Amino acid sequence: MVEVSYPSQSLSQAAITVPVFSDLEIQNLAERYGTPSYVIDEETLRQKAAILEQAYSEFIGHTMIAYSVKSNFNPAVLRVFISEGILFDITSIGELEFYLRAGGDPENAIYTSITEEEDEYKSVLMNGVRKIVVSSYNGLLNLISSTRYIGVIALALVRVNPEVGVKAVVSASYVNGKFGVPFYSHTVDSAENLIRKIMISETLTFEGIHFHLGSQIEDPNCFIHALDKMEIFVEKMKYEFPDFTMGIMDVGGGMPVNYGTTVPSPMEIGKIISDRLNIMSKNLDLTFTLIVESGRFLTAESSILISKVVNSKAHNGGKFIIVDAGYHLLLDAALLHQEYPQEVIPRSTLDDNSQISVVGRLCDTLDTFPSSSNSNLAGAENGKLLVFRNTGAYSLVFNMPFHCQTKPIVLMRRINGNVEVVRKGETIEDLFEREGGNIRLSSSRT
Repeated sequence: MVEVSYPSQSLSQAAITVPVFSDLEIQNLAERYGTPSYVIDEETLRQKAAILEQAYSEFIGHTMIAYSVKSNFNPAVLRVFISEGILFDITSIGELEFYLRAGGDPENAIYTSITEEEDEYKSVLMNGVRKIVVSSYNGLLNLISSTRYIGVIALALVRVNPEVGVKAVVSASYVNGKFGVPFYSHTVDSAENLIRKIMISETLTFEGIHFHLGSQIEDPNCFIHALDKMEIFVEKMKYEFPDFTMGIMDVGGGMPVNYGTTVPSPMEIGKIISDRLNIMSKNLDLTFTLIVESGRFLTAESSILISKVVNSKAHNGGKFIIVDAGYHLLLDAALLHQEYPQEVIPRSTLDDNSQISVVGRLCDTLDTFPSSSNSNLAGAENGKLLVFRNTGAYSLVFNMPFHCQTKPIVLMRRINGNVEVVRKGETIEDLFEREGGNIRLSSSRT
């Protein structure tokens, strides 16, 4: 194992293009569509896909990017990535339905279930998906049963938990973790056992190995640690099965986004992983396709949330500004204390914004928005706009009706500059109906 270091001065992602919305454009959008409202930039989505692919250009084999639908399943976003010809990482029947109805090809889908139910697998297979990631022995039995029932051959990948330390905002790899199976175990739930079962199955073809280390990875050396263990494991499988082949190595996601804290760049992480995989490919005499999954990196910086300052309140230590948004629109602010970059429009020439705290409209002590080092809250006062940046990932998918709050409108700025509505704003009448308000129930007295 070789630890990789990288110069701190090169870690900034500042060179990566992020959407530029002029102050006038933001003010016009707020005036026309109201607040709060999301705005997605199509050009940024496409640039991010190209950047991620370029980051792995030094890998000697074929590389494919897979979009993790769970980060943002808006159909307009799906259609942009479908037109880019990338793969899709799908984790539920609902996501698969969105993907297919948006025009997606089932051959470009990789299905990774947590529950791995038999009826679920039957539905997935009947919809034409063939690449299936399994992460439990029971799940594998359900997949085998489903392939026999449908009468098809599925390409099975095994999700491994490398059980390595990960420095990240969210770690998905640790001993006895929820996701994947260990390489070896005294139970039936091990990668070793699953691969043996797949290799003798008449309706499955062993396609490869998948792992996911976490989200917002701050130190890419965890990939080296995982791949070191992976090479030893694959070498053992090759010894046990002389005809062992591996078509895919899926290294999951984790590419970080700059919310205001310095993080490794895509090129740095991509080179570290590519170099190690090139060595592995040579040592094992195996040629495989590299799949890199991403949700947050591909979507986060594409979007802004426009809100309005509706009130303010002074206290001895400074001032609260209250906006018409809340964590029901940016749940990671509460779950992960995500520091979304914020700015006030119209801008102010004042310098001091250190005493300003942004809070939302919800009656909950968690409804506060930590300030990023990239935030500028100077001049915040009633009636001005407050823009949250990097809101494209894990925001729309978590929209909640807490306090009877309705889902806001979602806009997309196309490459030609035109702005289109890609999700209509929900009305209180819509919410009332969805919550069963128009269902007439008989009543009885006891």
